[in-house]
Order: sequence, then structure tokens, then C-alpha cells
Amino acid sequence: MQYRSNYLKNVIFRIDFSQQLVHNKKSIDDFYNLIKEEFPKKDAIKGKILRTQIVTKKDSNKVTQQEQKVTNYKFSDENQTKILMLEPLSNINLVFNIYKNSKELKDIIRLIINAVIQIYGDIEIKRTGLRYINDISLPEGNPFDWAPFINHSLITGLDFPPENRTLSRSMGIIELIRDDHGVLFQYGMYNPEYPNKIARKIFILDYDCYIKNNLNASEINEKIEILQKDEENLFESSIRDELRKKMGVVIDDRKPN
Repeated sequence: MQYRSNYLKNVIFRIDFSQQLVHNKKSIDDFYNLIKEEFPKKDAIKGKILRTQIVTKKDSNKVTQQEQKVTNYKFSDENQTKILMLEPLSNINLVFNIYKNSKELKDIIRLIINAVIQIYGDIEIKRTGLRYINDISLPEGNPFDWAPFINHSLITGLDFPPENRTLSRSMGIIELIRDDHGVLFQYGMYNPEYPNKIARKIFILDYDCYIKNNLNASEINEKIEILQKDEENLFESSIRDELRKKMGVVIDDRKPN
């Protein structure tokens, strides 16, 4: 399905390295040159981390702590609609604050992964994740009336207790195990004014697909398409036609039942 608009608050892509990257000023500059068409702004963020080590000697343990200076890097477009964080000690994190379509997402992830391979080699990734956070906010109507918009199975909890006017939060969690990845799905009325009573018509559909098996960087692009398709299918299973009308269907490629 393709829509004119969406309720995506954030789309997040993240890879965690098995080992820290070997980098220097030249490697960071070369990496930036490969991605700057999409991320023209570059900032170095300096900080410190505290490393703790426990050494066991005979019947005693000795705890040592060492402070290490670190520099992380933030790349973004002019309007901060997409932000890429490179933390050479641990991970790469890409956040879309405005999501256009699946093609743009795949193209930018491909750009990033190709830059990683070119600068750092076909490094090993210990975790790969793709997360879609839909924040469905409707300005009108009963805050608890989601029947025309959300799959009934996801809103049955709103019927309990009967006097739901006193409800301050109602959230559910579903975890799925696929052949090659896992899914953490969180949904419900999270209520931004919690712990006050629910007053606004807001429903969250938060899908987090992840791979914990080690991958080489060259395998990421293919795997992202699998995660992306799974999350798109889960979203379509979570909503009803009245919400599709609000988003405006451009292409309906659903298979008939």
C-alpha cells in the first residue's frame, strides 16, 4: 500500500558493531564525503565513557575504572528531517523524523552501508534493527472509539473496565519469532499526559524488527527489505479502511481475500 500521508513519528534504522571501528580523521572525512549529498551537516560530539574492569585474584576481586574520551559524529540534512549518528565504539543510528516512502528509506540505508564497507570494510554486525513508530492522533471524536480505524483485536482492552473514562493508559505488547528475525510490537493508548486521565484521541502502533545473528555489512541491504516488508504487512493488519481513507490510498496492492 502507498498513501499520500502517514502517521509515522519516527523510522529508526540501527546496526551495532561486533567490534569498535578503527577510525581517524581521514576515515571520518572520507565517510562524510560519501554521504554528504543526503547529510550535508556534520558535527563532532565529544564525550567521555567510564570503563569498569573486575580482576579476580585468589579470593578477592579488584575493581578498576578508567575514563576514556570519545568522539561521536552527527550527520543531518538542513532541516533535521533525517539524522545519522556514527558512534565508532558501538553503532550507527539513522532516524527519519519525516518519512516519505520505502524507496527513500532503502536508498539511504544502501548509501550508508556502502559507505561503511568502502571506508571500514565488510565489518561484522551483531545486531540489526528497523523500527516504525506510528503515532495516530485524531483531532475529533470520542478518545476511546477506535473501532473504525484499528483492528478489533488490538482494542478489546479498552472495553475493560466499563467506565473507561477514568483510564490513564492502555498498552499491549506482542513478540513474534520469525525464521530469521524477531518482532517487538507495542500498541495502544500510551497517553502523553500520563498519569492524568486520557483526554486526547491518540493510538500508537510501534513495530521493531531486529536480527540478533551476526551479519556482514554486505548482507544488511537484503535483510532490511525483509524487515521492512514484515512491518508494512503488520501495519496493514493493524488498521481498518477508515484510517486508510484518512491517509489517502495512492496504490492498493493488497491481494484479494
